[in-house]
Amino acid sequence: KKNKRAIYEGYKCNCTKDWKKEDRFVVYKADCTGIDEIINTEISDDNIDTVIKLAEKYTSDKIIISGGHTVVNLNDRFSVSNEVEKSAKFCIDYIIKSTHELNIKPDFLMEINDFYMEKSNGEDIDGGNIYRKLATSPYIIPEVINNYIIEKQNQHNIKINYFYVSEKNMADRFKRHIKRKEKEKPFFKENNSVFMNVDGSSFEVIKNNKPTCAAGNAATFRSIRYKISSNKTFDNYTSHIGVFPLCSMANVINGYKAAASFYSNFNLPCLLIFFGTSCFK
Repeated sequence: KKNKRAIYEGYKCNCTKDWKKEDRFVVYKADCTGIDEIINTEISDDNIDTVIKLAEKYTSDKIIISGGHTVVNLNDRFSVSNEVEKSAKFCIDYIIKSTHELNIKPDFLMEINDFYMEKSNGEDIDGGNIYRKLATSPYIIPEVINNYIIEKQNQHNIKINYFYVSEKNMADRFKRHIKRKEKEKPFFKENNSVFMNVDGSSFEVIKNNKPTCAAGNAATFRSIRYKISSNKTFDNYTSHIGVFPLCSMANVINGYKAAASFYSNFNLPCLLIFFGTSCFK
């Protein structure tokens, strides 16, 4: 049962985000000095070379790249859309190129957007949702991505370390972290929602008592940077490259702002890369 291909036949993703403008290749640099757009260009075969040059300047040798950002398709949990496939392959190709040209081999992280896995209209989002549990416990890497990893490992004699993370679990974690701080700056409450005000812009981290995608991104950035065990903090990765669809740009940037503002001494230099218009189409 755990390995069933179809978990809920007739499932339709409830996420309403969609990028309406043209597909572009956009890169932001994010670190303790702020977040700045540094590249905005056309999609091309040169995009990976561009990132290699940026990585030499902005990232460290203890790095993880995330991509293949996807909503799990409950009609077929082993499949992903073409855009998700492109994102994951970009990351894997980057790992190979970085290993050869920079002598730095990043690890690979797949961020699973499991906010939108309900049979209902998506309003009833909670940790006990049966479809989410079936789809992500454990999460099985889609065949086309797994096969590409195996192919590239064999072709280049490189071992790629890869992981996945549930954005919903990360969002719940951020909600727990801020619970006692919601009445303090930079937070402010309106009805059943909690906002953060960072650098003059406001965004929701709790909406109708439920953590948002920005909250999930905030906790994910922190978990990339630090390992927390028995109230002790240890270094994890010291830099990060994140590859996301354009429709998630605001949530990712706000998530980084939230992490940098809320978590003490947070310092994770990142290249945040956006291309593709959806994580489920």
